[in-house]
Amino acid sequence: MKGHFIALEGGESAGKTTVARFLKAQLPKRKFLFTREPGGTPLAEKIRAVMICPEATDTSAETQLALVFAARLDHVRAKIRPAIQAGKNVVSERFDSATYAYQIHGQEAMHLKPLFFEYRKLLGKHIPDLYILLDVEPQEGLRRMQANRKKAEPIDQFEKRGLAFHDRVRKGLLEFMKTVPHVVIDANRPLEEVQKEVLAIIQKQL
Repeated sequence: MKGHFIALEGGESAGKTTVARFLKAQLPKRKFLFTREPGGTPLAEKIRAVMICPEATDTSAETQLALVFAARLDHVRAKIRPAIQAGKNVVSERFDSATYAYQIHGQEAMHLKPLFFEYRKLLGKHIPDLYILLDVEPQEGLRRMQANRKKAEPIDQFEKRGLAFHDRVRKGLLEFMKTVPHVVIDANRPLEEVQKEVLAIIQKQL
Protein backbone atom coordinates (compact mmCIF):
# COMPACT_ATOMS: atom_id res chain seq x y z
CA MET A 1 0.00 0.00 0.00
CA LYS A 2 1.35 3.40 -0.98
CA GLY A 3 1.73 6.16 1.58
CA HIS A 4 0.01 9.54 1.60
CA PHE A 5 1.69 12.83 0.73
CA ILE A 6 0.77 15.94 2.73
CA ALA A 7 2.12 19.46 2.25
CA LEU A 8 2.21 21.83 5.21
CA GLU A 9 2.09 25.36 3.85
CA GLY A 10 1.94 28.95 5.08
CA GLY A 11 3.55 32.37 4.92
CA GLU A 12 6.42 33.61 7.06
CA SER A 13 6.12 32.63 10.76
CA ALA A 14 2.84 30.78 10.22
CA GLY A 15 4.20 28.01 12.46
CA LYS A 16 5.05 25.34 9.88
CA THR A 17 8.31 24.17 11.42
CA THR A 18 6.94 24.13 14.97
CA VAL A 19 3.83 22.25 13.89
CA ALA A 20 5.95 19.76 11.91
CA ARG A 21 8.09 19.17 15.00
CA PHE A 22 4.94 18.56 17.06
CA LEU A 23 3.58 16.11 14.47
CA LYS A 24 6.88 14.27 14.37
CA ALA A 25 6.65 13.69 18.11
CA GLN A 26 3.02 12.55 17.96
CA LEU A 27 2.94 10.30 14.89
CA PRO A 28 4.60 6.86 14.56
CA LYS A 29 8.13 7.30 13.17
CA ARG A 30 8.07 4.09 11.17
CA LYS A 31 5.05 5.31 9.19
CA PHE A 32 6.08 8.93 8.54
CA LEU A 33 8.82 10.82 6.77
CA PHE A 34 9.19 14.55 7.48
CA THR A 35 11.00 16.77 5.00
CA ARG A 36 11.09 20.35 3.71
CA GLU A 37 11.35 22.52 0.63
CA PRO A 38 13.43 23.86 -0.86
CA GLY A 39 15.64 21.06 0.37
CA GLY A 40 15.22 17.50 1.54
CA THR A 41 18.20 16.02 -0.32
CA PRO A 42 21.89 17.03 -0.33
CA LEU A 43 21.57 18.62 -3.77
CA ALA A 44 18.28 20.35 -2.98
CA GLU A 45 19.71 21.75 0.25
CA LYS A 46 22.57 23.32 -1.73
CA ILE A 47 20.05 24.86 -4.11
CA ARG A 48 18.13 26.18 -1.08
CA ALA A 49 21.29 27.87 0.18
CA VAL A 50 21.73 29.52 -3.22
CA MET A 51 18.12 30.73 -3.28
CA ILE A 52 18.33 32.51 0.07
CA CYS A 53 21.90 33.81 -0.09
CA PRO A 54 22.51 37.61 -0.27
CA GLU A 55 23.60 37.34 -3.91
CA ALA A 56 20.13 36.02 -4.81
CA THR A 57 18.31 39.12 -3.56
CA ASP A 58 17.87 40.63 -7.02
CA THR A 59 17.40 37.43 -9.01
CA SER A 60 14.42 37.25 -11.30
CA ALA A 61 11.30 35.18 -10.72
CA GLU A 62 12.34 33.13 -13.75
CA THR A 63 15.65 32.21 -12.11
CA GLN A 64 13.96 31.41 -8.80
CA LEU A 65 11.35 29.25 -10.52
CA ALA A 66 14.02 27.22 -12.34
CA LEU A 67 16.08 26.76 -9.18
CA VAL A 68 13.20 25.66 -6.97
CA PHE A 69 11.88 23.14 -9.48
CA ALA A 70 15.37 21.71 -9.96
CA ALA A 71 15.50 21.16 -6.20
CA ARG A 72 11.96 19.79 -6.14
CA LEU A 73 12.49 17.26 -8.90
CA ASP A 74 15.55 15.89 -7.10
CA HIS A 75 13.61 15.86 -3.83
CA VAL A 76 10.76 13.85 -5.36
CA ARG A 77 13.09 11.45 -7.19
CA ALA A 78 15.43 10.71 -4.32
CA LYS A 79 13.28 11.02 -1.22
CA ILE A 80 9.53 11.52 -1.60
CA ARG A 81 8.76 8.92 -4.26
CA PRO A 82 10.74 6.08 -2.62
CA ALA A 83 9.10 6.79 0.75
CA ILE A 84 5.57 6.80 -0.68
CA GLN A 85 6.21 3.62 -2.65
CA ALA A 86 7.52 1.98 0.53
CA GLY A 87 4.24 2.77 2.26
CA LYS A 88 5.42 5.74 4.32
CA ASN A 89 3.39 8.92 4.70
CA VAL A 90 5.32 12.04 3.74
CA VAL A 91 4.80 15.45 5.37
CA SER A 92 6.67 18.26 3.65
CA GLU A 93 7.06 21.79 4.94
CA ARG A 94 6.18 23.64 1.74
CA PHE A 95 5.83 22.23 -1.75
CA ASP A 96 4.74 23.63 -5.13
CA SER A 97 2.14 25.87 -3.50
CA ALA A 98 5.02 27.95 -2.11
CA THR A 99 6.48 28.45 -5.58
CA TYR A 100 3.13 29.62 -6.93
CA ALA A 101 2.82 32.06 -4.02
CA TYR A 102 6.38 33.38 -3.67
CA GLN A 103 7.73 33.41 -7.22
CA ILE A 104 4.57 34.08 -9.22
CA HIS A 105 2.48 36.24 -6.90
CA GLY A 106 5.12 37.58 -4.54
CA GLN A 107 7.50 38.57 -7.33
CA GLU A 108 4.61 39.75 -9.54
CA ALA A 109 5.44 37.35 -12.37
CA MET A 110 1.97 36.24 -13.42
CA HIS A 111 3.27 35.47 -16.92
CA LEU A 112 5.02 32.44 -15.39
CA LYS A 113 1.80 30.64 -14.49
CA PRO A 114 1.77 28.50 -17.69
CA LEU A 115 5.44 27.55 -17.16
CA PHE A 116 4.75 26.69 -13.52
CA PHE A 117 2.04 24.22 -14.53
CA GLU A 118 4.27 22.74 -17.24
CA TYR A 119 7.02 22.19 -14.67
CA ARG A 120 4.43 20.72 -12.32
CA LYS A 121 3.60 18.03 -14.89
CA LEU A 122 7.16 16.72 -14.48
CA LEU A 123 6.25 15.67 -10.93
CA GLY A 124 3.83 13.13 -12.38
CA LYS A 125 1.63 11.56 -9.73
CA HIS A 126 3.91 12.66 -6.92
CA ILE A 127 2.00 15.70 -5.78
CA PRO A 128 0.34 16.09 -2.36
CA ASP A 129 -2.88 14.27 -1.61
CA LEU A 130 -3.68 17.12 0.77
CA TYR A 131 -2.40 20.65 1.34
CA ILE A 132 -2.78 22.09 4.84
CA LEU A 133 -2.49 25.86 4.77
CA LEU A 134 -1.61 27.60 8.02
CA ASP A 135 -3.16 30.92 7.14
CA VAL A 136 -1.71 33.85 9.08
CA GLU A 137 -2.24 37.56 8.48
CA PRO A 138 0.99 38.92 6.96
CA GLN A 139 1.23 41.65 9.62
CA GLU A 140 1.07 39.00 12.35
CA GLY A 141 3.62 36.82 10.55
CA LEU A 142 6.11 39.67 10.29
CA ARG A 143 5.52 40.61 13.94
CA ARG A 144 6.26 37.04 15.03
CA MET A 145 9.33 36.88 12.84
CA GLN A 146 10.81 40.01 14.38
CA ALA A 147 9.91 38.92 17.91
CA ASN A 148 11.44 35.46 17.55
CA ARG A 149 14.55 36.35 15.57
CA LYS A 150 17.89 35.57 17.16
CA LYS A 151 20.53 38.26 16.72
CA ALA A 152 23.06 35.93 15.10
CA GLU A 153 20.54 34.38 12.73
CA PRO A 154 20.87 35.51 9.10
CA ILE A 155 17.84 37.10 7.43
CA ASP A 156 17.04 35.60 4.05
CA GLN A 157 15.93 37.61 1.05
CA PHE A 158 12.25 36.74 1.40
CA GLU A 159 12.10 37.73 5.06
CA LYS A 160 13.56 41.14 4.16
CA ARG A 161 10.71 41.98 1.82
CA GLY A 162 7.96 44.35 2.87
CA LEU A 163 4.32 43.86 3.80
CA ALA A 164 3.07 44.28 0.22
CA PHE A 165 5.16 41.28 -0.87
CA HIS A 166 3.78 39.09 1.91
CA ASP A 167 0.23 40.22 1.15
CA ARG A 168 0.73 39.01 -2.41
CA VAL A 169 2.17 35.71 -1.14
CA ARG A 170 -0.92 35.10 1.00
CA LYS A 171 -3.18 35.89 -1.96
CA GLY A 172 -1.20 33.41 -4.07
CA LEU A 173 -1.47 30.67 -1.46
CA LEU A 174 -5.24 31.11 -1.15
CA GLU A 175 -5.63 31.16 -4.94
CA PHE A 176 -3.58 27.97 -5.38
CA MET A 177 -5.56 26.13 -2.70
CA LYS A 178 -8.68 26.49 -4.82
CA THR A 179 -7.11 24.12 -7.38
CA VAL A 180 -6.06 21.29 -5.02
CA PRO A 181 -7.42 19.18 -2.11
CA HIS A 182 -6.84 21.41 0.90
CA VAL A 183 -7.74 22.57 4.39
CA VAL A 184 -7.22 26.16 5.52
CA ILE A 185 -6.46 26.64 9.22
CA ASP A 186 -6.57 29.96 11.04
CA ALA A 187 -2.97 30.22 12.25
CA ASN A 188 -3.48 33.56 13.99
CA ARG A 189 -4.68 31.54 16.99
CA PRO A 190 -2.53 30.12 19.80
CA LEU A 191 -0.04 27.55 18.54
CA GLU A 192 -1.40 24.75 20.74
CA GLU A 193 -4.82 25.02 19.09
CA VAL A 194 -3.28 24.97 15.60
CA GLN A 195 -1.13 21.92 16.40
CA LYS A 196 -4.06 19.90 17.68
CA GLU A 197 -6.19 20.78 14.67
CA VAL A 198 -3.47 19.80 12.19
CA LEU A 199 -2.88 16.50 13.99
CA ALA A 200 -6.60 15.71 13.91
CA ILE A 201 -6.78 16.49 10.19
CA ILE A 202 -3.84 14.20 9.37
CA GLN A 203 -5.21 11.37 11.50
CA LYS A 204 -8.57 11.70 9.74
CA GLN A 205 -6.89 11.79 6.31
CA LEU A 206 -5.09 8.53 7.00
